[in-house]
Amino acid sequence: MFGDTFYPTPKPLIKKMLGKIKLKEPWGAKVLEPSAGKGDIIEAMSDEYDYDMRHAKYQKDNISAIEMNEDLQATLRGKNINVIDADFLSFAGPDKFDLIIGNPPFGTGDLHLLKAIDIMYSGEIVFLLNAETLKNPYTNTRKELARRLAELNTDIEYIQDAFIDAERPTGVEIALIHIVIERHVEEDIFNGVKDVDETEVDGLETNYEVSSRKPIQELVAEYNQIITIGTETIIGYFKNYKKIGKYIGLNREADKYVFNNDMTTQMQSQVNDLLVATRTDFWRRVLALDDVKARMTIKRLDEFEHRIKSQCHMDFTEFNIRQFIINLINGYEDILTQAVLEIFEKFTVAHSYSGGLYEENIHYFNGWKTNNAFKVGKKVIIPIYGGYGKGPFIDDYSGKWKISYDVPRVTRDIDIVCSYFSGMNNYYAIHEALEHAFARGESRKIESTYFTITAYKKGTLHLEFNDENILRRFNVAACRGKNWLPHEYGRKPYQEMESEERAVVDSFEGVESYNEHLNQPVFARKELRYLLT
Repeated sequence: MFGDTFYPTPKPLIKKMLGKIKLKEPWGAKVLEPSAGKGDIIEAMSDEYDYDMRHAKYQKDNISAIEMNEDLQATLRGKNINVIDADFLSFAGPDKFDLIIGNPPFGTGDLHLLKAIDIMYSGEIVFLLNAETLKNPYTNTRKELARRLAELNTDIEYIQDAFIDAERPTGVEIALIHIVIERHVEEDIFNGVKDVDETEVDGLETNYEVSSRKPIQELVAEYNQIITIGTETIIGYFKNYKKIGKYIGLNREADKYVFNNDMTTQMQSQVNDLLVATRTDFWRRVLALDDVKARMTIKRLDEFEHRIKSQCHMDFTEFNIRQFIINLINGYEDILTQAVLEIFEKFTVAHSYSGGLYEENIHYFNGWKTNNAFKVGKKVIIPIYGGYGKGPFIDDYSGKWKISYDVPRVTRDIDIVCSYFSGMNNYYAIHEALEHAFARGESRKIESTYFTITAYKKGTLHLEFNDENILRRFNVAACRGKNWLPHEYGRKPYQEMESEERAVVDSFEGVESYNEHLNQPVFARKELRYLLT
C-alpha cells in the first residue's frame, strides 16, 4: 500500500540518527520530518529526555510532519503530531526549520535530500539514503546531490544490514547523512547596507484582484501575498536592526529583544510566528462554513474548534484546502448522527433521574439484537434549571414570565438537530417563541417551527413535535446510530427482510409507514461540494 521503496525506520537506527544531532538548544528547535510514515522518528524524539535541564529534549509542538498517505496522516494526527502538508517534493511553505530529519522513500531519496538542502536556511539535516544513491551517481540528480554534499562538507556514515531486523526487512546498505548548514542573517542582509535603503520588493505593490468565481484560489492568493509582504517586512526589520532596533520591536517592546549577535534565530522565529498566525486566520476563514457550523451542537462546535486548531498546522494550499473539504463532506453524515444522539440522550437517559421523565419521553420497541431499545415519543418533557435557586420562567421582581439564560443554551441544540430533517436554514427557535409568548402573557400552546410548547413554573418544558415525519426521521437516525435498527433499515424492501428484521419494523413504526418512507434519505440533503468549485 505504501510502495516498494518505503521502509519504516528501526529503533536502533533512529537512535543513531538522533545521536548525530548537534543542536545547541534542541528544546526550542523547529523540526520537520518530511516523510513521516506513522511517526516513529518523531515519537522517538518526543521520548528523548534532557537530564541536565530536567525536561523533554524536544518540544513535540515544535515538530511537524509531511506525509503523502491519508491513512498515515490520520495516524499522525491521532498521535498529536502536526501534519503541515502531504507531499514534501511539492512543499512550498516558507517555514524555517532548525532540523530536518527523515528516512525518505529509497527510490526518491536524492530528490528529498536536495529539497531539504534547498529549504534549509540555517540548521541541520539528518537523512537516511540507500547507499547506492551516493555510490552510483548515474543520474543528473544524483550527480547534483554528490556535488552539493561535497560543498557542504557532509558527514556520511555507511551502515550494512541496518534494516535486517526492521518491520520491512531488507539487506540494503544505507548511508546515514548529517549536514550542518551555517548561515547568519547578519552576513546575508547587512552586506552593502546603506544609510538609506533603496531596496524594493517586486510584486508587492500590486493588489490581488478578487474573482468571485474562484473562492479557494482567491484565499490562497491573498494568503501568499500576506506571507510575502510579512516575510519581507521581517527581513527588512532585521536588515536595518542596527539603526532602528532600539525604537521598533516588531509589535513588542524593543528592550525585550536580546539578540546576543544571533539574529538568525530571531528572524526565523518571527517568520514562523507570522506563518502560524496567518495560517490560523485563513484556515478559520475556510472553515467558517455557515452550512456546517450553523448545524453544530455545542459539543460538536467544541470538537470542530479543536479540528480547526490542528488544521492550522497544514500549509495553506489549494490541494490541502480541497482535501480537507472532501474529508468534511465524507464525514458530514457522521457529524449529524452524533449530534442527533446527543439530543436523543437529552430526551431520554440524561433526564432519567428527574421526575420520571425517562418513562414519559420514550416508547419501547423490539430492538435490533437488544431488548432495551426505545424511541422518543411525540411529546417530550425536559427540565430547565434556574440559577441561584430561582425558577427558569418567573421574574422575581415583576412576577411575570421570563426566560432565564439557561433556556437558549438548553434548547438551541434541539432546534439545530430538528433542522437536519427539514432542510430549513431559518427557523423560529424555541427560546424565541417562549420569549415572545411570555411578553404577551402566554405560557401554553406556544408555537415554534418544530414544537408546540407549554412551560410550567416548576421548571419543565413540554415539547410536542409539530411534524411527525421529523419525529420519525429523528428516531431512525438516533436508533441507527445506537445500532438498534438493522443496517439496511429504510433501504431494504420489507418483503425481502428476514423475520427478525420484520419484527423490528413492525414494533418500530409498522409496515405501512416503513413502505411509505422506503429509500427516502433520513437527513435533508445538504450539498457541500459547491465549496470545491
